[in-house]
Amino acid sequence: MVRWLMSIDHMPLAISHEPCQNIAMRIAFLTAFLLQLITPAPKPGHAAILSSPAEVSGKAGKKLSLFVDVTPKPGIHVYAPGSKDYIAITVKLNPQADIKAGKIAYPPSEMMSFADERVPVFQKPFRLTQEVSLGKGAKPGATMAVTGTVSYQACDDKVCYPPESTSIAWTIAVK
Repeated sequence: MVRWLMSIDHMPLAISHEPCQNIAMRIAFLTAFLLQLITPAPKPGHAAILSSPAEVSGKAGKKLSLFVDVTPKPGIHVYAPGSKDYIAITVKLNPQADIKAGKIAYPPSEMMSFADERVPVFQKPFRLTQEVSLGKGAKPGATMAVTGTVSYQACDDKVCYPPESTSIAWTIAVK
């Protein structure tokens, strides 16, 4: 049943009471809604952490890359791998069937000097690359949510702050 209404400019508007017949559109809306639920609101911290891209696609049995973009606030640095007395930034994915976490690739760091020690740090925006493999049992057409945590310690030129953690998430569409 279609009813006709008149808009402000007296043009007819159709209103249908039939349910949406487009299944792809329903899935897209549902996926967007679920991503909003699992992606936490940004919390104040010493660096902005963003998983990107939010949606990725790959074939069963193949590797793909997930990215974490990190932007330290002005005057802040986070520790890179190789800093022995400080907590370096890490990515830890939550275990999930059909997803196997591989190595994480770090960009080159800078060396910072404090008194008589030199430590590797990141002061400028940088990207971490987390490799994952989709299990051979992943079904084409399936959608998988991958979640995890980025942990790091941030400091400025006077003080080191308590360690921080931020949740991250991606959606993988299996081809």
